[in-house]
This record gives sequence, structure tokens and C-alpha cells, in this order.
Amino acid sequence: MWRGVALVLAWMVTVAAAAQGVDFDSLMRQHGLVDIATIDSTIVVDLRYATERNFVGVNMYGSLRRAYFRPEIARALAAVQRELKRAYPDMSLIIYDAARPQSAQRRMWEVVKDTSMRCYVAKPHRGGHHNFGVAVDVGLLCRGVEVDMGSGFDSFGEASHIEDEAGLVRRKLISRKAMNNRRLLRRLMRAQGFTTYRREWWHFQQYDINYARRHFKLLNF
Repeated sequence: MWRGVALVLAWMVTVAAAAQGVDFDSLMRQHGLVDIATIDSTIVVDLRYATERNFVGVNMYGSLRRAYFRPEIARALAAVQRELKRAYPDMSLIIYDAARPQSAQRRMWEVVKDTSMRCYVAKPHRGGHHNFGVAVDVGLLCRGVEVDMGSGFDSFGEASHIEDEAGLVRRKLISRKAMNNRRLLRRLMRAQGFTTYRREWWHFQQYDINYARRHFKLLNF
């Protein structure tokens, strides 16, 4: 057992060290992506994979702190923020993840591939929506505090699913307030062309994945 623990710890140190040595900001811009702050600086960014507050427990993004997207995705998010603040001035979007390097996708897959969590992570060989800059993991803040969404970001379990939220409320897995907050977020995001992922309330994307693979650059770094 201790040998297995030691190997995991050694792997985590290697992952963190590798990420620190890469200038992801420059690579994102070279691939035609834009920093959301240049489109709307009021959107809060807290990239959880640039911290240890994620399911892997490792900073996989090194010094990257900016959220990058394809330009049209960034503009759509800015439109969501404007509509949100028009209706609820004290609220804001908070971005947990944005464009994701392929190297980070591979590391995530290594963690989950032999577990029940593998359904939550796209296989890395062809890339998922995040790896083309057309997906966002996002939540809501009110006066700078995260609102109740029923589960935290990166919480892999039934409480994060969106297919039967009324049932989750009846079973007391999430609150009615959380359900309403999710519905607000989805309504605003869908109005700007985003679609959902049934297992993660926080995940939104644009474009069919096959279209993205044909037309956009894979973030293969």
C-alpha cells in the first residue's frame, strides 16, 4: 500500500513541476484564443485546475490564471454576464474552467480511467470541448459569495446531475433554492447558444464536438 501511495505522490509532484514550466498564456493566444477579461473584466475567474482545489488535488495549470476561449464564446459569456447583471445587479458569473491544455486532459484521464468517475472526463486522444476552447465550467456569485447550486464544482455524483432536479429536491439531495439557481444559470446560458452536460450543472459548451474537431485547433500542448 505504501508503495502505491508513494507512486501517486511522486506522480503528483511531477505533474505540478511540468505545469510550472509551460507558458500556457502564450500558447493559448497562439491558438487564437482570447482572455475573457479583455472582453468583460467583471466576470470572476477562479481556475480550479490552477489550484489544488480540484478532484485531482494538483495544480495542473502552473501559473495560468486567465480564462481563455474562442472569441465568439467569450462574447457569448459577456452577453450572459450583462443579462445577469441587468436582472440581478449583485450577481456575477464565476468561471471555474475554460480552455484546457491537452496535457492536463491526459493527466485527468489517468486519474479516472479505471474508476467510476471516468464518465465525467473526456478521453484525451481526440480532445473534448474544453480542449478546443468552446466549453466553460461556470457558476454564480452573489455579492462575491458562491450561491447554492446543490453541489460544489467538480463534485462527481448524482447531486450534480441536471436531468431530474425536482426528484433531487424531493429526495433532499439538493435544495429548491439550488434548483432555481441552476435553472437561472441554464436559462441565461442557453439564451446565448450554450448547451448543457447532463451530469454537471456547471458545464456548458457550444458546437458539436465533431464540428469542433474539424474546424478548430486542438490545444495540443
